Amino acid sequence: MGLSSAVTWWEEWQLRILVLTSLFIQYFLFFSIYVRKVPGLRSFRVLVWIAYVSSDAVAIFALATLFNRHRNICDEKGSNLEVLWVPVLIIHLGGQPTISAYSLEDNELWKRHIVTLVSQVTIALYVFCRWWSGEKTQLAAAVLLFILGILRAALKPWALRTTSFNSFQACSTVPPPRAEREYTLEKYVQEAKKCVLDMKEDRDRKYVITSDYMFVDQPAPYSVRIEVLTSFLKLEYKHAYSKLQERLGKTFDGMYSGTRSGVTGLGLSSTCLLPFLALASIALFAMSGKDGQNEKDIRATYILLCCTTVLELMFPFMHNIMSLCVRKKKPTFLMKLATFDFLREFFNQHWYIQQMPIAYQIMGKARRHMEDGWKKYICDTTSYKRFNELRGQWALRRHHQLGWSLNMPFDRSVFIWHIATDLCFYHPNTSPQCRQGEATQDSRSISNYMFYLLLIRPEMLMLGARSGLFKLANEQILRNSESIDMTEENLAGDILINTPTLLSADFAADDMISNARKLAIALMELDDEEERWTVIQGVWVEMLCYSASRCRGYLHAKSLGEGGEFLSYIYLLGSFMGMETLADRHHRSEPLECEQEEALPFRSQGRDGQCQSADGDMPPV
Repeated sequence: MGLSSAVTWWEEWQLRILVLTSLFIQYFLFFSIYVRKVPGLRSFRVLVWIAYVSSDAVAIFALATLFNRHRNICDEKGSNLEVLWVPVLIIHLGGQPTISAYSLEDNELWKRHIVTLVSQVTIALYVFCRWWSGEKTQLAAAVLLFILGILRAALKPWALRTTSFNSFQACSTVPPPRAEREYTLEKYVQEAKKCVLDMKEDRDRKYVITSDYMFVDQPAPYSVRIEVLTSFLKLEYKHAYSKLQERLGKTFDGMYSGTRSGVTGLGLSSTCLLPFLALASIALFAMSGKDGQNEKDIRATYILLCCTTVLELMFPFMHNIMSLCVRKKKPTFLMKLATFDFLREFFNQHWYIQQMPIAYQIMGKARRHMEDGWKKYICDTTSYKRFNELRGQWALRRHHQLGWSLNMPFDRSVFIWHIATDLCFYHPNTSPQCRQGEATQDSRSISNYMFYLLLIRPEMLMLGARSGLFKLANEQILRNSESIDMTEENLAGDILINTPTLLSADFAADDMISNARKLAIALMELDDEEERWTVIQGVWVEMLCYSASRCRGYLHAKSLGEGGEFLSYIYLLGSFMGMETLADRHHRSEPLECEQEEALPFRSQGRDGQCQSADGDMPPV
């Protein structure tokens, strides 16, 4: 085929290819909800972003092509069917209800989509009225398609406005406290503790637990917190995990799909009306006369009408499949990609990040940690506030020689404990049986996940967390490594055997590596392997709970648009378990006393209500 033949072929097929491409994008966007929610399909999310960004562009380009085509060639054979595609392109401009927004910021652009809607509908009506010359039955089908297209296109900015953060915040109100059940913080702590001590699982009863207000950083009254805690405690661990999945799934649907606008009057009427309009347009087109029409255009029209109708019929039957997993980094010791900084984050997110299907297992440990906190630590408002400040101190209460590793900025503690955990894992004195133990595997999973947050999501780990700590430490490790084969075990051996040489005065690099080595050696001095990894696991569980409670609800909501974070599970879990959230800290009226963290006494309370020393056995986590 020569160049002139290729140009001729393109001029003939250009419009058909554009409209069919636009149709394909709509189908991809419709099923993109699975790509966004299923962890195993995370690597395909870049395709969802490309489709979301290009969907409007392809439809608009097809309209412009059709406009220019008929302006230059008014009497082309088959042009009537091409004009019939105009309202179908308007339908495509309306997008798919399963993905009204790709990110939280897209919801704020609803005004821009109104301008796009008005301009493109105006052009479409002009093109149709200017060049339509078909028979009446096809005209009736076109009118129905225009009604369908205008309604579908109007629903898009409406859905974006409804799911904008301000609108979501206005709709996410917590129930007001009952006058006869208003609690002070002291009374709330006592009632919550009583609920935990007297908890009994109830597998048969279903409980309604709301959580939307948490994602807009609204505190709940203590009376509401007690009701939620009572309901949540009655759920067995498996059902509790499902409840967390359900709540996160509904929040995702409310912020990133058209489900919230679908329950409004306009949304409900459109959902019921649009499939019938689409079916009627197919019936009218099938009954219309097609003599003299281009067979290729007839087939393309049938494809467009039938496939568009199928999309309208499938939406009411879409279901929720939210399923988050713990994320870990690959390789499991340190990210090997230290060069090309401008590409580092992209590759780390889409190539070096894996999904670990153990979210339920770790969630159970976090819940037991909180239950033990109510039973053995919390006995008044002061101990309640202190427990929510713990980030490893309780796990180290019997090992005060390790407490120095927590007396530093949280991001540095996370980094040091992350390296120390892997150093202990690869230490020659760690037995193969211990490496396969549950506490060991869970410790490394949480460690890798927290390091992932530090590197990729530092704003969620902690306010002011510095992802740049990794680069500085990584450069020093590579400079001082004597291994030719850069495996994880060899790197760990280099750090353990060869004390890193202090090459600069940069505290972030030099102190962290030497401190991590110092911490690992101190941990290895604990003779009992089981106890060692129980301590490490306890520290990581406390750090995980601490980080979740210090992350803004807005950031949890934003992460849902990118597949969700396991940290959001712990965030909901902490609130449902009656723990203090960031909103609670900022909205409470009681001032928090300034106390030195290292001087905090650890106390527990027995069933007789008396506060006791917590120097006894460490609670299992």
